[in-house]
This record gives sequence, C-alpha cells and structure tokens, in this order.
Amino acid sequence: MKLILQIKLKVDKEQKKSLLNTIKEANACCNELSKFAFENKCFNQFKLHHAKYYSIKSSFNLSAQMVVRNIQKVSSTYKLDKKKQRVFKELGAITYDARILSYNIEKRLASIWSVDGRLKIPFIPYPEKYLPYIKGEADLICRKNKFYLFQTIEYPEEEIKDVEEFIGCDFGINSLVTTSDGINHSAEWLNTYREHWQKVRSSIQAKADTSKRSTKRNARKCLKRLSSRERTTANLINHTISKSIVKSAKEQNKGIAIEDLTNIRFTSKNRNKKFRTKLGRWNFADLRAKLEYKALLNGVKLVVVEPAFTSQMCNSCYHIGKRTNKVFKCTNNKCKVDTMDADFNASKNISLLGTLVNRAERYDMLSCSLHY
Repeated sequence: MKLILQIKLKVDKEQKKSLLNTIKEANACCNELSKFAFENKCFNQFKLHHAKYYSIKSSFNLSAQMVVRNIQKVSSTYKLDKKKQRVFKELGAITYDARILSYNIEKRLASIWSVDGRLKIPFIPYPEKYLPYIKGEADLICRKNKFYLFQTIEYPEEEIKDVEEFIGCDFGINSLVTTSDGINHSAEWLNTYREHWQKVRSSIQAKADTSKRSTKRNARKCLKRLSSRERTTANLINHTISKSIVKSAKEQNKGIAIEDLTNIRFTSKNRNKKFRTKLGRWNFADLRAKLEYKALLNGVKLVVVEPAFTSQMCNSCYHIGKRTNKVFKCTNNKCKVDTMDADFNASKNISLLGTLVNRAERYDMLSCSLHY
C-alpha cells in the first residue's frame, strides 16, 4: 500500500539558501517548459523532452535528472485540461527521485541535490516506523520557512479477514461519528472552535478592508498565519477517531460499514447560511479516507453502503418512522421501539446494510417480521 511519509529537514542558513534557490530555479524551468508546451500544443512527455531538453539544460542551473523530472511534471499537469496555460508558483513543490535524493537511515541524513551541489541534511521522520519502507519519488516543500520531504513509501498490508458482523458508522455535523456499538464522537467542541476562529478571521478581514496600508499589511500577515490552524486541528481529530474505530473493529473481529456521502453537498436540502457554512466545512471525505487506509493497514474489512433512509428507518421493525433533529420515533404501533437517538438508529441500520453487502445471500435479514 502506498502512503506518504513526512520528513522534516533540519537545515542551517546556507542549506536553507541553497534549497530556496533550487526550488526557484526548478519552478522557473517549469514555467518556461509550460509556456512552450502551451504555445506549441506539445503536451506529450516524450515529444516535450526531445524538443526542449538541451535548451533547458543550457539555460538553467539544473542537473540532467532534475530537468527530466520538470518535463514530466509539466506534461502531467496538462493531462486534465489543455485549454489554459499552467503557471507554477515560485516556491511550489518540486519532485525528487532516487537519483537525486537518498537517505542514510542509521545516521538520519538525507543526501539531496541542489544548485550548489549535494547537501547532507539531518532529518526527522514522522511516523518513524515507515522509514524502512521508502520507495519512489518525494516532493520537497517549503512551508512557513521550514522544509519538508513528502516521501512515497510501500507499506505491507495485512490480509483482510472475512467477518460476519459490522460496526455501522453514521457521519454527522453535530456528532462527527456515531457507531452501532454505542460510541458517540461529538462535534460540539470542534464546531465551537470553528465558529470562534471564523469570528476572529472576519474581524481581521474587516480591519484589512478599512484600515491604513500598514494595518492592512499586518492583518494579511495575521490571516496567513492563521490559515491552516483550523484544518490541522480537524485533521488530528479525524486521525484520532478513525484510529479508535479501526482498533475497536479489529479487537471485536468485525468489519466497518460507512455511508457513501459523495454528493451530500448537492443533494441536501437548502437551509440557512449558518447550516450551509457548517456543511461546507464538514470534512467527512477526509475522515472516510483515513478510515479506508487504516482499515486496509490493519486487515479490517470496510464496506460502503447507500445512505438513503438509514436515518428514517427503524432498526427493529424496518418501517419508515419520523426523525426530528436528534430524536427518532417509530410510527409502527406494533414495534417495541418508541423513541431513540436518531444517529444511533442510523448506525444500526448501516451496520445491517454492511452485513447484507458482504453477504448477499442473507437478504432476508431486511424483511419485516410483522408482515408474516
């Protein structure tokens, strides 16, 4: 399984200057290649290489392999859309492969090519257990005056075990995840956190729009500094939740069933602005991705089911009931269930659907016993 290992480079002043010059030179090269490719409609990597390799090699202070990597990078950016010329940022990420980047794992040193020659830079990997599985290309990124290598690794997967039962996971805005085994991961703290920083950003933005030039400059710097804080917090919470769910499923020898919420932002009912803001910031796709790869790493079976009527169907009699906010009420008089938590009810239904997806021959589980 391919994963990304984040490696922080501990650079000194001279190394920092060399890496910055290398990134700027490589991106200037990419812009030159992109201009030629767009004007001449030459998007194929092989043709672009033969047309521009020697001229680029003589014009820029780059090694042969770095020029090859830049040609491949420009060619790949035009695969989706050839109608608009691609422009590369001055400090955008650049790609390295095994010929211009190597690691000494024992001494924790990275040997990386730069415009000033090879640099031996100490590094800190996170997480460290992935270090022996390095294989493939890496991206050098400059973020807030710090340098990182995002290295591709090939991590061995565990064999996925066949299971009979599943833990249903109901994703939501007020409760991030509610599982069928009764665990609720509340979103109250995260929503309050997001609202707080939204007010802070709005206040700073208002000052930036109405104040003097010096105040505007300081306000923009402050906004840039705060830009990734909320996203990082949500990312850590998703890691914690997904790790907890996968661990629980593995201990109980169960699988995981989740909803397919791909088009939820387009299919949900039109509501007020506050709800639309919450829905727009709801990073369920990130949580799903983390669940998928963690389940794969731990040999836990994961299935995806349709979300239709999961929160409106009674998990006991399978009749369509009535949901009001967090409360579900079964309207069937013969059913033992009167009222219950709507998210827990949905998670039980998702768990059942997961079993049916895994074992199609057990379709009779969804039949209503009251009709016999």
